[in-house]
Amino acid sequence: MSEALLESNIARAEAELQRLLLAQDVAAVQAWLSPSLFFTDQVGQWLGVHPCMAAWSAQRLAITALDQGAVEYLLCGQLALVSSDVRLGCAGADGEQVHALRLLRVWASCSSPDGVHLLSVGVLPARGR
Repeated sequence: MSEALLESNIARAEAELQRLLLAQDVAAVQAWLSPSLFFTDQVGQWLGVHPCMAAWSAQRLAITALDQGAVEYLLCGQLALVSSDVRLGCAGADGEQVHALRLLRVWASCSSPDGVHLLSVGVLPARGR
């Protein structure tokens, strides 16, 4: 797969994932994710499933807003590291909260109809402005 096609597939997949997260469509989101998807924290510690994603999947947390800053790509063969600052609005038992964070996503090309799977998400503090 060419770099331009990989970047295009990832941009399309991320836009669809954002739409599905806001729509609370757990089954459709799962179709985009690698079965081995895992999260890491700011020091690289493995989190497995992120607590917010677990709460979202169990419908104990709703994503009310997801605003993404400029997206940066680093392509290496069939893998891509995608990074951006994100403002995430969530509503749950604790009320509404807004989180500013930086997400580092690792996408891989695959044989699915969409051409990519999300392999890993690193959750970091947002960059200072």
